[in-house]
Amino acid sequence: GEKAVYSSRLRTLVDAVYDWSRFNSLPRAYTWIRNELRTDQFNVEQFIRVAVRYGNVSTVRRIGALLERESVEEGLLLKMDGMLPSSSAFIPWIPARPKRGTINRRWGVVDND
Repeated sequence: GEKAVYSSRLRTLVDAVYDWSRFNSLPRAYTWIRNELRTDQFNVEQFIRVAVRYGNVSTVRRIGALLERESVEEGLLLKMDGMLPSSSAFIPWIPARPKRGTINRRWGVVDND
């Protein structure tokens, strides 16, 4: 008769990117998302909705850059891109490393991998 609250698989993936410093999970989170993209059960459109709803701007930008790298359908990326406020600031792909590398201007992410 007890109720348990748990995170969905999609929300857990978003949280791994969102709360990377707490869980030390960012590079692994990118790998988890890449692996999920290769499965037939993964719904990218639903993942984008969860990312936009529960992630902050930096999380959505990093996930957008990752999905673009993984050649996700452009129409889905446009939806995600359209939900972000414009910004001229760049964020690092991996925040713990120096902010030097190639810039992805669409998502405002510095590829410091």
